[in-house]
Amino acid sequence: MDIRAIKQAEATKTIVDNRYNGIVHVSPRVGKSKIAIDALNTIKSEIKVLILAPKLPILTSWKQEIKKWGLNDNISFDLVWSNSLKKVKDTYQLIICDEIHDYNNKVVMQLKKHQLLGSRILGLTGTLPALTELNLKNILKINKLYEYTFEEAIADGIIADYEIICVGCELDDVEDIEEESNTKNGKNPFAQTELAAYKYWNDKYDNIEVSGEYYLRKTIISKRKTIIYESRSKIKKTNELLTSLNRCLIFTGLQKVADLVGERSFHSKSNENTLEMFIDGDINKLSVVSKVSMGITIPDLKVAVFNQVKSNESLFIQQALRTMNLEKDKKATIYIVYLKNTQDEVWMRSAIEGFSKSKIKFI
Repeated sequence: MDIRAIKQAEATKTIVDNRYNGIVHVSPRVGKSKIAIDALNTIKSEIKVLILAPKLPILTSWKQEIKKWGLNDNISFDLVWSNSLKKVKDTYQLIICDEIHDYNNKVVMQLKKHQLLGSRILGLTGTLPALTELNLKNILKINKLYEYTFEEAIADGIIADYEIICVGCELDDVEDIEEESNTKNGKNPFAQTELAAYKYWNDKYDNIEVSGEYYLRKTIISKRKTIIYESRSKIKKTNELLTSLNRCLIFTGLQKVADLVGERSFHSKSNENTLEMFIDGDINKLSVVSKVSMGITIPDLKVAVFNQVKSNESLFIQQALRTMNLEKDKKATIYIVYLKNTQDEVWMRSAIEGFSKSKIKFI
């Protein structure tokens, strides 16, 4: 048995020994769904299982995995988006919660209701922040049963080693921009630099409790986010970085930004199958929004450039993993372009929190 199969067998046994109740934390690429399916296949009686996931593509992947690994006929199952759990009226002996770390408290409280009706809860995750683990333990009374981390999987050669290079840049304080995101009243655009616009909306956010403008909170957050996501300073820095790279995948936060970096872009409005062109090697610098965060393997790819990261560590890991296929002893290089001393830097530091500090450098 190879190391992946050994870890799968260990995790499966732990689930069975603990009567399918608890959390299994295993690195991406180890096979969480196979572990759960193997555990289910030890059950001889007929049971109903509900499988939850926070994103619909994960449910599609479950359908494929169930067919691939041959779930026994005595196990009937339903697949449901986690945010729709409140609509589920049936009762289940077991609820499998894939990517349980990504559930909000409303979903967790719905799980508690099902738990009180007799459902056992099996959580699966590739990322388990300490606060999330504590929250799940306090509400659902479930403990971590098994752990095999991202770094352990790298050390064991299941996924490639990596380095993260964080490239800081400043908001532009020279060139005026006149955008809707810079309006004070939403009606009359006025000229400001990126730095001035960001400072205006960030100060408004910081002073909400003093100003009492709670009703504007979402608007203020949206304005500040738009300045960060559309920053011409970040776009310029990203394109400068790309000139020194041969082949890479570029992650952006908006379609309009994806269209401005790399050779081609891939998103819902793309006019041609640029992803296929990238996989085939016809183009070597493809910019995307988030459509390749999971389920896609791209050959000959060892570099990713993030023009934009979100604070979600698990999403960052999934995206970064596109570059971490094993290819002899080649190391993956992940660049993050971020705006220093802004909320963008806060998001960046949150996204990389679970990565080894010895493999991260700032330039």
